[in-house]
Amino acid sequence: MNLSEPFTTGRLHFRLLNQNDTDAVYKQFSDPDMCRYFSEPPCDYSEAIEIIEHYAQPEGKGHHRYGMFDRETGSFIGTCGYHYWDAERKQVEIGYDIWKDYWGQGYMSEALPVLLDTCFTQLDVDSIYILTHPHNAASMATVRKFGFEVCAPCREVEEEPQVCMKLMRENAAAAK
Repeated sequence: MNLSEPFTTGRLHFRLLNQNDTDAVYKQFSDPDMCRYFSEPPCDYSEAIEIIEHYAQPEGKGHHRYGMFDRETGSFIGTCGYHYWDAERKQVEIGYDIWKDYWGQGYMSEALPVLLDTCFTQLDVDSIYILTHPHNAASMATVRKFGFEVCAPCREVEEEPQVCMKLMRENAAAAK
């Protein structure tokens, strides 16, 4: 699979973000409720443009983000992807965000299998980890369903306290 190619799941359409998505990205990353557990402060409009540009053309880069859209309505639901790909250590950090109107509806449980498969097969990593705010119980519960376990930090972070949860390749196969 080419990382730039769009794909779908039951309810979701995934594709690269583009400048037409700037309003949605700005809304997503400037909302205080949405940013409550982010390590970054809410963004302004120019930063929303920079986010889209940063994730353009993912092939060969250590970061990638898909926009997630409702297949029926085309509505922007959120983003998911990876960053901090360390090919030498064969590990990558993933991240995701769902617009608050879609919380608790299983969208990440639908998106994660595709994201995990992409990381294991396209990036050839042995472990995938996520850093999350210690109070983000919903996110931790979601990744636990896929075999992620709390572990020592996989990289140094200067941000507020974070919980690191990791999934090893062999545990991912067992969790299927």
